[in-house]
Formats: sequence, structure tokens, C-alpha cells
Amino acid sequence: MSANTETTSTHGQGPKDDAPSGAALQEAGLTAVDQPLICVDLDDVLSQSNRVVGEWHNDTYGTRMTLKDFHYYYYWRNPYWGSPDETFRKVDEFYATTRLYEAPPVEGALEGVNALKSMGYRLVLVTARQIRELPRTKEWVDQHLNGIFDDIICTGMSQETLADETMLITKLSKADVCKKLGAKLMIDDSVENALKCIQADPPVPVLLFGDYEWNKRSGKYVHIKDELSFDERTEREGGREWWHDDDVSIPEGAPLTRVNNWEEVVGWVEKNLKP
Repeated sequence: MSANTETTSTHGQGPKDDAPSGAALQEAGLTAVDQPLICVDLDDVLSQSNRVVGEWHNDTYGTRMTLKDFHYYYYWRNPYWGSPDETFRKVDEFYATTRLYEAPPVEGALEGVNALKSMGYRLVLVTARQIRELPRTKEWVDQHLNGIFDDIICTGMSQETLADETMLITKLSKADVCKKLGAKLMIDDSVENALKCIQADPPVPVLLFGDYEWNKRSGKYVHIKDELSFDERTEREGGREWWHDDDVSIPEGAPLTRVNNWEEVVGWVEKNLKP
């Protein structure tokens, strides 16, 4: 559900569509950092994003959506959203509001990232938010987590550029960014991102954050045009809880640990990592 918008760089360079993947990280000097580094996702790790999405949907469409209804990362597979086309339209409506930037921080996030920073880790925020949302995203981070993150990296885009001194835009995936930066750890709420990180060579350890429904199962699809709405799929499946077919088990011995909150994050890092 992303849309690329052109951005300019305060370094006097515009976006570079033909630049090799990772060029922005190289240019910013992030591939040669001696300080131990942890990558941290934004949505639903630091910001209660899906909470405000659900509240907006309820206010706008009169539904009773809760976080428990977010079975999947892809909203059209969840109750109330409708078809993929309806979902995209609703997401555009949501982004036209300021609701995302009114989201409160995840409970304990400020204390947690401060604790990691005090242990000597360099913290980098890694997000897949759309380029057009980066200025307001930085404002949110500055308001709630000011001075904590050394850089904000927007991943999975079609270009490589430095948006400003602390914001980078890259074609790389989150897993590739972690590998490129030599991250000691990735903290993310997406099971898909987590699995990609631990399958990298070498693997990047992951803390899979939050007791969320959407990170209990994988949401891959082949052709979006073939995707059904939640209600259509439920009817086809005879009313059974079909989404549990996609439940994911963490591979035995994999460097992937589920954590429910920031207190567990800090405890795990203290016990298992050395700066």
C-alpha cells in the first residue's frame, strides 16, 4: 500500500533511481560504523499504528474493529475491510487524515530505547512507510523519541537518496539493511521480516515484537486480483477460522525470539547481547 513521491536531498542531490541498492547507506557512512547497532521498526513497535487505524475505521464506517481483528498484515484479509480495491481506497482515505501522527507511543517504548542506548548501542529506525510520509514521521519521532535514533531508513523503495542528514531512502529490504549495517539485532512486529532476517547469510537475530495476531501467521499471496475479502473467504470456507492455516511456527534453534513488550526486549538484550 505504498506510493512513491519524489523527494529532494539537502545534500544537493535528488533521488537516484539508477543507483545501486544500498548506495544511500554507503554515502551516509553507515556501512562503516564501529558502534554496535540495533535496528528498530516503527509501526506497532514504537507507535501504536494499527490501534489508530482501527479507531479511524470505526469512526468512519461505524464498525467495531479491535486489534484482535488484525489477523494479517494485509488489511483486506481482515474483517471489515472489504475487497483489496476497497481496502486501498480506505487506506488512501486514512492517509489523507492526521490520525497516524496522533498515535501514542507503544507502552514502555521510550524507556526501552533509552535503556538500549544507555547500554552503548547505536539505534537506527528502519521503516517501510511511504516516502511521502517521511517528513511527518520524523516530526512524530522528534516529538516522542527525540534524540534517540541516529538515523531513519525508509526501505523497499525505488530509489537511493539522502532525504536529509538523518533520513535515508533505499531500495534494500529491512533484512538487507540489517545485513549491510552489521546489525546485532532487529526488533520488528512482522513475522515475514523476521524470517527474512534470520534466513540471511549470516543470520540477523530478531526479536518479534508484540502479542499481535498479525505476527502469528504469514500473509503471502500470488496475485492480488485473485484475493478475496475476509467475508468472501469465510463464506467459501464454511465459516471455519481459516486464517489459522497460515499460523507460523518459529524454526527450532533459529535466532528469533518472541517478546510481548519493551520490558522483555531490554531483559533479552541484557542477557544475550554484549555491546
